[in-house]
Amino acid sequence: MIPAGRTPLGTADIAKRKGTKSLSRSDAEQLPTPISRPGAQTRIWDKEQVDAHLAGREIPELPDEESPEDLLDREEGRHQLQNVIKPEAWRAYINHGHAPKPDTFVFGVAHWKRRTIRDWDANRPGARAGGGRPKGSKEAKPRTPATDKRLALAQARKDRVAQMLADTNGQVTSAQIAADLGITERQSQRLLKAVRDAGN
Repeated sequence: MIPAGRTPLGTADIAKRKGTKSLSRSDAEQLPTPISRPGAQTRIWDKEQVDAHLAGREIPELPDEESPEDLLDREEGRHQLQNVIKPEAWRAYINHGHAPKPDTFVFGVAHWKRRTIRDWDANRPGARAGGGRPKGSKEAKPRTPATDKRLALAQARKDRVAQMLADTNGQVTSAQIAADLGITERQSQRLLKAVRDAGN
């Protein structure tokens, strides 16, 4: 995570500060703990902490509290969801445009503001318990995919399943659909049946 208001540094930035062409493993191990997630392929450090380390000063602490402006990588963003889904499902959501677009890229790594993920999660179809209109309310106009996000997503999923059926001569499996759309296999089974029934 890149805390709000902090400046990230990559290996090339630090090597340049040290006057070397690259950052050796031993040099990297002596630096302050990266602010990137443990296990992340691309390591990212905090500029203030690195500069203090190189100058021999005391390392400043990072903010203790979460901020809506914190930048999160894909895995960190997944853990912001109210109902955390599997990594492959979240990856499918992102790859197929069902998740919000990254707010920025830091050293080639997609990052989202904490606020972006939470706002999207709170407003996505099916995210809130007791969804739908309040009891007794009336609709002024019929809902259509053009005016209702839930219907639009449902139609987009049906269109995608229809395309997958066409591409595989009807041999696509519910597991393949679930992975592609980032939904559960049970959902994909119902979706597959609905599309097949509609085509008969």
